[in-house]
Amino acid sequence: MDDIFKRRPFKVRNADEYDLDNVLNLFVSPIDGLTNPFDYENTIIKGRMGSGKTMYLRANHAYYLYGLVPNLTAENTELILPVLIRLSDFQQIREPSLVYRAVITKIIEELTSIYIHLQDAKKLAALHCGMKLFSADMLSTEKLSVTIRQLLKLDGDEYIERVTNELGLKGGIKHKFIEISKEWKETNFIEIKKKANPGIKDIEECYKNLLKDQEGKILLLIDEAGSLDKSFFQSDTGLPFFEILMNQFRTSSFIRTKIAVYPNTYSDMLTETRYGDVVRLEENVNNDVGYKRFHSRVMHLIHNYLNPKTHNETKYEPNDIFEVTENGIYGDCLEQLMYASNGNMRRLIHLLDMVMNTAYTENGKAVKISIEHAFDTLKQHADNTESLFSEQEKDFLGNVVSACKARGSFKFTFPHMSPILYKYTSKSQEYNIVNIDELGSGRKGTVYSFDYSYCVFKDIPTHYIEDTEKIHRDRTLNGGRWINRVAQINQQIIDQAILPGKIDGYFDYIQTDKRVGFIKCDSSEEYYFNDGQIIESDRNKPIMIGKRVRFFPSNVGDTKFATSIEVL
Repeated sequence: MDDIFKRRPFKVRNADEYDLDNVLNLFVSPIDGLTNPFDYENTIIKGRMGSGKTMYLRANHAYYLYGLVPNLTAENTELILPVLIRLSDFQQIREPSLVYRAVITKIIEELTSIYIHLQDAKKLAALHCGMKLFSADMLSTEKLSVTIRQLLKLDGDEYIERVTNELGLKGGIKHKFIEISKEWKETNFIEIKKKANPGIKDIEECYKNLLKDQEGKILLLIDEAGSLDKSFFQSDTGLPFFEILMNQFRTSSFIRTKIAVYPNTYSDMLTETRYGDVVRLEENVNNDVGYKRFHSRVMHLIHNYLNPKTHNETKYEPNDIFEVTENGIYGDCLEQLMYASNGNMRRLIHLLDMVMNTAYTENGKAVKISIEHAFDTLKQHADNTESLFSEQEKDFLGNVVSACKARGSFKFTFPHMSPILYKYTSKSQEYNIVNIDELGSGRKGTVYSFDYSYCVFKDIPTHYIEDTEKIHRDRTLNGGRWINRVAQINQQIIDQAILPGKIDGYFDYIQTDKRVGFIKCDSSEEYYFNDGQIIESDRNKPIMIGKRVRFFPSNVGDTKFATSIEVL
């Protein structure tokens, strides 16, 4: 096991850093049911930064490049030319018409450059290696599966021998697609770059010339749409250029698009189904259904990352490295890491790398990763993030933490504090100490929640023991449930929460007509109270037997009194 730890299988987190064969080896489908991530159809891929959009597009690019090789040499076979472009290449351009021109030109450039991938025997061998690791259900896409299954019976050397002969890469007559592509790139493409207004007709002319007598289509894979200036997605007169571009692609019979966008941004404007089906890449891990789907994907992902090259090597399973629950999906270290990831794949991979380092460092050798290692990793992760704030900012955060702990919740509202809380919810595009769960509207305030790692670090409660309101210290759905209570915080509650000496209890007896009675603390001692001792911000709350409270204990003679009572 020492070798797998020292290899650090989870150290790379960015899809752009992987070679094509690694992309295919590591890709885990986010789609369940009858649809396939490699279907030739219009698709809108939505997800926050780090959710796997680039990996989704790059896997499609590699998949269709692999299918292009045998289809070039087969008779009466339709070709699909994959074109991957990153709109972040044009983020410095502010004028929408110039962005449109640059995108059209880039698509033609990539179309005429596809042949370069086909001339590299090492890349073709790497693609072949990656495809051999695909499961049967991932190879079910029409038009590709029959030819691919035949090629997958060949080993790497046999495959390269066959395709290099058929494509003429060994000094013979090169395939006409390669010859035409090279000629077009060196002549016609230069002319198109000089045109003032290249458009969709230029793309059509290019693809028809490249394919000549062979049937074919284009698959456009568009990444980083959200990186463009907002003017590309807005217009005071007529349709914005982004919508014009997508309409041209949509109505072209020879083009299908798969485009990655950030949800709730300017680029997230393709709401009609005519632009394609939506694939959402993130799951709500606080939801039972979402957690189960995410857990299934995570187990596949861990297996793929532990075995990145070939099925012939020694295979590692997740339970070889991690202590996992044998007959369930709750109660182990992976449950904790999945909660902390918040359903984001890049963050999960980061945490997996961190927890392996924690386990190795704490034990001085490779050991199975336990739930204690996971908790230590989350505390370290949250501590690193908190260190980005000033001491004054940490003090304010500490006060809110105290109020939430006193109220037994990791969710809260804090009216009129949005400008101050903004710095904690927007420090990073991927990970923040405070998250917005629900935006306020009208008289309803915004609901915030502390990040799960930070809850572990600061001992903020997240779970009840099942069928009770007692705090579940193990933070698991194995005999527990999520706390859905939202703490109502104001400055008076903050002031009360930071005062030392308060204890917890519940209303044990109430004389309703006089609103007096007794509170029993958790050590079973009883304290007399009257409603005048309830703090002002809680006086309108209903009080009933069993309701949890927090108060200062005091003595007057032989009588125990509860003062400064907070109704939780």
